[in-house]
Amino acid sequence: MRTRRRLRLSVRLAVTFGVGALLVSTLLASTTYFLSRRYLAREQEHTVLRQAYFNAAVVRGGMQAQNPNVPALLDVLPAGIGTNALIEQGGRWYSTSLTVSRDGLPAAVKLPVRDGEVVQAWIRINGAPALAEGIPLPSVDGAYFQITNETALSRTLEVLRAVLAAAAAAATLAGAVVGWWASRRLTAPLRSVAAAAERIAVGDFQTSLPPETDVELGGLVDSFNAMVDALKERIERDARFAGDVSHELRSPLTTLSTALSVLQGRRNELSSRGADALDLLSGEVQRFQRLVEDLLEISRADEPGAPVDRESIRICELVLQVLAEGRYGEVTTDIDSRLLDATVEGDKRRLEQALRNLLDNAQRHGGGIVRVAVEPLDDAVAVVVDDMGPGVPAADVERIFDRFARGRLSRRRGSQGGTGLGLAIVREHARWHGGHVAVRNRPGGGARFQLELPTSGAH
Repeated sequence: MRTRRRLRLSVRLAVTFGVGALLVSTLLASTTYFLSRRYLAREQEHTVLRQAYFNAAVVRGGMQAQNPNVPALLDVLPAGIGTNALIEQGGRWYSTSLTVSRDGLPAAVKLPVRDGEVVQAWIRINGAPALAEGIPLPSVDGAYFQITNETALSRTLEVLRAVLAAAAAAATLAGAVVGWWASRRLTAPLRSVAAAAERIAVGDFQTSLPPETDVELGGLVDSFNAMVDALKERIERDARFAGDVSHELRSPLTTLSTALSVLQGRRNELSSRGADALDLLSGEVQRFQRLVEDLLEISRADEPGAPVDRESIRICELVLQVLAEGRYGEVTTDIDSRLLDATVEGDKRRLEQALRNLLDNAQRHGGGIVRVAVEPLDDAVAVVVDDMGPGVPAADVERIFDRFARGRLSRRRGSQGGTGLGLAIVREHARWHGGHVAVRNRPGGGARFQLELPTSGAH
């Protein structure tokens, strides 16, 4: 089942702020536009109507004179740009423009005027908006009509609409920027906590968050630092306990080993059942010794701030040295020539033990070592150990490096299969060096353990 990948918190907050700014700015821009359009239209209606009343009065006065010249009267009417006048008297029509005639006036304007009503209405002339006024002149048996082209008002509203849209877009962008900035400020403490947690995870227990002046974040900082101190104290206490127990076990273990040496020297005097019991006891004491040594190593690995000597180590030389000292017999080695001078920055003792534990695990529990290889990776080197055993079941791949975890086959063989700490120590030492260890089944059967370490030299 596929899971949806969620956006980062900062991106989600920026998008939220942007969408919020878009909605608010759109609402404000729409409200501003409609209110402005309504106000401008009303002002235009009042202005044009006043002009129409004035012109109608001029027309009425001129037509009450003897032998009125209506066309000449139209020429002297004050009118603005885009304004056309029409006069109707006794069924005859006069107009100031050839493009505007009585046929251009809708019946909704002409009929009420004939009935004695003053009319003002929005119409369209040749596809353009216009404002029409009709004023009856009963004293001269006529009517005055005025058509004002409102293209200028339309252009003004278009400019206003463009300006408001640009303002809404700018507000949306500003909202997204503010959201991004606010999210970065809000998540900065979380990023500090995450970075500190990562350093603690790799063993840096000296990490702490700086004091926070903000009241709400101060509690988080204090709680986190208190948690780190408590965790450090707990790990130190557990490490000391394991170390103390291991040290205390060494004395009786030494006594047991000495007593076993004496009994082994007089083995010929024992019965067959006694000799078998002695062999069984000897195996358990050896396993006990390995367990104590592994516990001491684990306690040293867990101890925060333990002093360590770092040095540049030639990884190929170290692998060959551990192979030679371990008496593993004839083992096929495959070392890449590009890695002959490759070095790893770290603790030689820990690396030796990690390699030795991998080889011992293959020798004791994997049916023997088939191949040991040193292979190049990107800015790292991999030490590969192949064994001829049955492999690692899928259920054990993830937990085989846990402490006191042994494979199912080892459990079937009984407690003498191992201490359950060898591979856990390998994982701890790999992490300490900034690397990791993994296991998978190799082609042809058996298990393949791969220890990856970052290199400090050329390869």
